[in-house]
Amino acid sequence: MNERIRNILTILTKRPEIKMAELTAELGLTRRQINYAINQFNSELITQKIPSIERNHAGDFNVPLEVLQMLATQQKQTMIPSDDERAALLSMFLITNIEYVSVDHLSEFLGVGKTTVAEDLKRADQLILKYYLSLKYDRVKGYQIEGSEHKVLQLLADLVKRYPVFKREAMLGQLSIQVSKEEVIHLIHNMEQMLHLSYSDESLEYLKTTLPLLLARSIAESKLGAADFFEGEVRDTPEYRFLNVLIKETEWQLSSSYLEWMTLLFLISNIFEKKTTQEFDSDRCLKELIHEMVTNFEQQTFITIEDRENFERRILNHLRPACFRIKYNLSLGVYSLDSLIQDSNHAILSDLMKELIVPTENWLRRAFPNDELDLLSYYFGFQLSNQHLIKKQKPRAVVVCTNGVMVSKVIRESLEKLFTELQFLSSFSVRDFYQFEVDYDLVFTTIPLETDLPQFIIDPIMTYKEQISLRYRVLNELGINEVDQSVDRLLGIIQKYSDVSSSKELKEELQYFLLQEKQDSPLENTKVLPALTYYLKPNYITVIEEEILWEDAVALACKPLMDNQIITEDFLSDCLQQIRQPNYAGYFGEKTCIPHTTVEHGIQREGISLLISKKPIAFPNRKGIQIIFPLSFLDLTKHLKAINQIADISTNQDFLKELFSKNETKSIYQFIRHFT
Repeated sequence: MNERIRNILTILTKRPEIKMAELTAELGLTRRQINYAINQFNSELITQKIPSIERNHAGDFNVPLEVLQMLATQQKQTMIPSDDERAALLSMFLITNIEYVSVDHLSEFLGVGKTTVAEDLKRADQLILKYYLSLKYDRVKGYQIEGSEHKVLQLLADLVKRYPVFKREAMLGQLSIQVSKEEVIHLIHNMEQMLHLSYSDESLEYLKTTLPLLLARSIAESKLGAADFFEGEVRDTPEYRFLNVLIKETEWQLSSSYLEWMTLLFLISNIFEKKTTQEFDSDRCLKELIHEMVTNFEQQTFITIEDRENFERRILNHLRPACFRIKYNLSLGVYSLDSLIQDSNHAILSDLMKELIVPTENWLRRAFPNDELDLLSYYFGFQLSNQHLIKKQKPRAVVVCTNGVMVSKVIRESLEKLFTELQFLSSFSVRDFYQFEVDYDLVFTTIPLETDLPQFIIDPIMTYKEQISLRYRVLNELGINEVDQSVDRLLGIIQKYSDVSSSKELKEELQYFLLQEKQDSPLENTKVLPALTYYLKPNYITVIEEEILWEDAVALACKPLMDNQIITEDFLSDCLQQIRQPNYAGYFGEKTCIPHTTVEHGIQREGISLLISKKPIAFPNRKGIQIIFPLSFLDLTKHLKAINQIADISTNQDFLKELFSKNETKSIYQFIRHFT
């Protein structure tokens, strides 16, 4: 699937009613190019015996369910890696695995065939060649990256900057399984505390992603050893001194060379704010250069900068990481200017900034690349004229769920889309939360916690109305109420020109509408995701009428998945152990239990089975269970629709009443399919 058809499908699956004229305008393609791309894709569908994409007499596009299921099975539509992303992923896989890697390993990792891997290897070879590295091939052993370790780590750092695909938790977990993300976040937080600063949201995400990959490489590379990368310059920074102390508190084994590289990752990270006026000695020269830059700016523009000391400090917070990036040839990456007011007037500064930056370039002995210079120009102009509009840093949130691995991930996925104003760093158990709670600003949890942090008690699956209520409750408590103000203004306008019988209900409807309009809202159309009956087969359903112990019921529910080699005995053992724990969270409603676990505990393929008991079963934490849905998922990014449907089934009393009246598995399957 090429990039063009990928872009077309992205639009068609979300807006099948779009007209061809709108599609051509939006994509910048001709009608002929779009038709050719669709026909080409349809040819591929025919070979797989899948119905084609067609247009009806009204001009609407019909994307068959089978096509949507195919896309969802590969991966969530917007998450399918492009050709370039696969080359980057392949390169990173080779970086974090220093031993030779076979084509079979790469095929399994990328989820593509060997022919595609061969093409990806060619692209990866061109990518790493830019860093004076090469792909070494052994006919028996496979592939390995060969070249300077310094260049390998430079490639690692740049790949994360340039390709957002590495931020995906599932992908990062496959590349850096040796490292706990909670410990990484804790390390970053401790660095912020010791340096008296806060990293920007983008830099926090970058560090959270890159540090585990660097640690994975360092653990592997320790077998070979590595020479010093720098000549004392990085070691002279406070970041190195503090990291040297913090690393000793962990179980990570880092050589001084890799500690330097870890330090560099912190040095190139942009700072949101510095919480002290203290400057380190190492910044003195750059501070003087910035003072000279601002003086020259005032002389050439006849503009007097108010509160110049604070202005220069903010420029230092931006320019210091930029200088380290430039000095060590590290990429700025795909930097988002969302946090800046992109006024065209700021572009005027670009030419002037080329003159003002010359003394700094002479000091660095490096020229500023255009992307760094453009960003500095925007930042300089923004700080100059829009200081009062600077956005606050996003509050850092964590999701806590008792023993429910899958439930916690579903909660987090929903909340990330519901609250774009927050930054969700992790989701974990109560025990881990108490160990790392100081690293967060607020917590969403399924049970009350003993913490001073603002906490919001939530159900794993919420209705639209509950989501809206939670959203406005959280935003109001945090003082982030721009959308709420918009609703009030809209309500005022409507009441001005019409009679409103119920202001409260109208306000709720407006809130719901605005929430739907938010990009990537969890209320968006989820038809591109597989439904429950995609994973549940008629022969995976078991009905019992006799009384049974809960352990035997769970084992019987899992049996169809075990018989079909979808799960192993380890899956059952781990689920039973989880259910015995107090505050087990694997329940929906009053009658449903959803045993599930992680990939390392016996998940081999994807599938859902179902046991229906005519008589209530007493579980350790719930007395009236009659439905057991064992869930076996390899990838937790595409199952939200199926899990939501299980939640809907579990809380619909009319549905449950009729479900329990049925005995034949085929009719039960058809009934579920009709309902969902």
